Amino acid sequence: MFVIESTNAKQWRWISAVVATRDQAQAQLQRIPEAVRAQHRIVEHGAAEFPVFMIEGSGFEFGDLAFIQDKLRGTRPAGDEDVVHFNVYAFEGPFIPQHPGRDEMGGLLHWHVDDAALVAPRRPVLEAALDAIANGR
Repeated sequence: MFVIESTNAKQWRWISAVVATRDQAQAQLQRIPEAVRAQHRIVEHGAAEFPVFMIEGSGFEFGDLAFIQDKLRGTRPAGDEDVVHFNVYAFEGPFIPQHPGRDEMGGLLHWHVDDAALVAPRRPVLEAALDAIANGR
């Protein structure tokens, strides 16, 4: 799996593409306006096929359903309803933004994992949604 990781002058980070091959990633990188292309880089991740999941926390981590389940099991409520521990994104297929290089991650299928998402009744709903994606349902 190949990802275009992006940043801007304010050091905000986002994902500008998720594709299966290096050639596809290179093609997407070339679509980004030349004036800002240096702020985007291709990164290879270990996931071999879609669907793939991503944790956005202090950085971006990609993996399969077991990776997400482990992260959820290892996270304990903070006791503060305003804390977002991390975000989980699901890529059922390639992600190619309509506007190359722009942050369009808000339109992706994702969940904000806060304290409420770590306990019933929301946790089983989240786990069922992730399982359905992983197993093509």
